Amino acid sequence: MQPKFVLTTRSSGSDYRSAVNFALTNQFDGLDWNLDYYRVPAASNARKAFVDVALGSGLPSRFHAPCQDIELGHADPRVSETALLYLKMYIDFLKVFPETHLNLHIGSRSIPEAELSWDTAVRNLTELVAYGKAQGVTVCLENLKQGWTSVPEKLAYLAEASGAMVTLDIGHARGCLKITQSDVKLEDYIAPYAARIRNVHLYEIETVEGRHIEPENLEGIGSILDRLLEYGVSWWVIELNNFPEMARVKDLLIAKYR
Repeated sequence: MQPKFVLTTRSSGSDYRSAVNFALTNQFDGLDWNLDYYRVPAASNARKAFVDVALGSGLPSRFHAPCQDIELGHADPRVSETALLYLKMYIDFLKVFPETHLNLHIGSRSIPEAELSWDTAVRNLTELVAYGKAQGVTVCLENLKQGWTSVPEKLAYLAEASGAMVTLDIGHARGCLKITQSDVKLEDYIAPYAARIRNVHLYEIETVEGRHIEPENLEGIGSILDRLLEYGVSWWVIELNNFPEMARVKDLLIAKYR
């Protein structure tokens, strides 16, 4: 199996045409649309303009749901119910993309766990997964650097109880305390949910300030990438800060995996 090297749109913001053009010019294999930086329009004509460009590229697309201002597991029903409806709306917007995935967070921005409800998180994630399945959209839950989803057993429970798949963020995993302050290998860290991984966010590590660091070589992440190929995980999102960084890392990956 050969991995797909995927461009994230996080650095292009609302200029979705520049992301498509760069991906095509530099021979990326797909696009991962980060909806924290670009919101899909509710207006059907404006949404059609985006869909026409994205689908017209011929590149497969997957999506990273907004997470800045929504929280499926919030203890305040106004917040959690709004988040659920909002993400259902996005599934309706994105179901025109064949075999697409919607990746999301629970516990974004290091929200205090006292502001969350475990039961609400499980219930809402379960409902969203079922809604996505009915529309042909696979819902994936991402591991974060802190909180519930930084604990492999808790992330595995959330995914299995709800039916969600998993997005492995390598930089989050390597940046969390269990990895940085112990001898745990990343391959062992992901074991509780490894069989459910469908996407990878690929970069060296996330800093305390939240910056994604470009790998200079594959010494730190090569072994986990090899293991993910064994699991059949081929959607590799090079989740870096700008186009030149992503192009350099794609070339680094091609040297080993193509």
